[in-house]
Amino acid sequence: MPQRRSRTPARAAGWAALYLTIALGPLILSLIQLDPGRGFWVNLSVAAGFVGLSLMGLQFVLAAHTVRTARVFGLDLLLRFHRQITWLIALLIFAHPIILFLWDPRFLALLDVAQAPARARFAVVSVVLLAVLIVTSIWRRRLHIRYAVWQVMHSVLATLIVVTALVHVLLIGYYVDEPWEKALWACYSLAFVSIGVWVRIVRPILRWRRRWRVVAVENEAAGSSTIELEPVDPRSFGPRGFEFEAGQYAWIHVGGSPFAMTYHPFSFSSSAQSPGRVRFTIKPEQGFTATVPDLSLGSVVYLDGPWGHLTMERNDANGFVFIAAGVGVTPMLSMISTLADRGDDRDCLLILGNRHEDRIIGADRLRELQERMPNLEVVHVVSRPGDGWDGETGRIRTDVLDRVLPTDRRERAYFLCASGPVMDAVTVALATLGIPDAHVSAERFAMA
Repeated sequence: MPQRRSRTPARAAGWAALYLTIALGPLILSLIQLDPGRGFWVNLSVAAGFVGLSLMGLQFVLAAHTVRTARVFGLDLLLRFHRQITWLIALLIFAHPIILFLWDPRFLALLDVAQAPARARFAVVSVVLLAVLIVTSIWRRRLHIRYAVWQVMHSVLATLIVVTALVHVLLIGYYVDEPWEKALWACYSLAFVSIGVWVRIVRPILRWRRRWRVVAVENEAAGSSTIELEPVDPRSFGPRGFEFEAGQYAWIHVGGSPFAMTYHPFSFSSSAQSPGRVRFTIKPEQGFTATVPDLSLGSVVYLDGPWGHLTMERNDANGFVFIAAGVGVTPMLSMISTLADRGDDRDCLLILGNRHEDRIIGADRLRELQERMPNLEVVHVVSRPGDGWDGETGRIRTDVLDRVLPTDRRERAYFLCASGPVMDAVTVALATLGIPDAHVSAERFAMA
């Protein structure tokens, strides 16, 4: 039976407990300092504001995607939680003033920023900025905001929201009178600043020491390109050198400064057995990806990674089934190439979906791998085939999978990489065919 990489439940529980403790710390503070004379609704408003502020600060921790938390939960899960918890944050922070307005309409006068005290002005600014952050995040594509611009906006807005909210709390002063209260808020503020220093100063310096350069750019099908990188100074990675696991990905930034705020995530498409030279196969769409074919040899590249848990390492399954669509084949190329370089003779099946048979990314490499690996079977599923196509057609659904999956289908390990709708459909299809969920690995996230 395939064994999936352990998520160490004890560590996950520990991180979750720490998260809740930090998130609820200000709420506990407000309960200790509870003034019954202020009324239930005022105290409820204060509690909502405190928890919303602490959760907003913790968003920086999630966005920092530290190695320890990513290894326990998986970066995809952290990013999804980061997005979803925003709704709770918005509910709490918006509820903070709304409760006051409903309880006593006289509080509406605080919205007059020209006449209101400074503490109210900072509160208004914080709430308005949160609304802007949510709108630009949800409707970024409809507003035609480029990913690089949005990423900078997102970071700046989030920082300003937390800073203005903290100033609002400090100016009120009611909860920072006692020495221990001042110490608590100082610790919160120091923690937020430390995260910013780590993410925006320390890690970029490390990336500058461990910078890479472009040594090859190859054109692929469907207009995609493969860039090959090597370290400028291999010694900067220590005696073991750079390492990654097949199926993982990294965030990369080309040229300029390692302090740039915009990095783009791409899966490694090369074998993990040759980490001294890494490859990324990138499909051009807009923004940065459209410039990849024009990269010059020798261009400096900053790499943040590896990340991800979509990996076959330490998996003792009898065989593997890789299911991908379009550019989702890149982590599969990495895993299959790694198996080939290791001489692993376990049976492998790749089911690859594309619109057109002449625009299959990685087609040449797959043919080369099939020549090296008699245990590798590749099934192409084409949704818009030409007249001469005699392979599988349509989309990767239950009927197709039932035809092509091997007889030992329930004993194999499955790896999925595609767009969200495709992965949702494939996941349902596999469950319908009786494939245990514990055998299926998928990592989903949508960036640029």
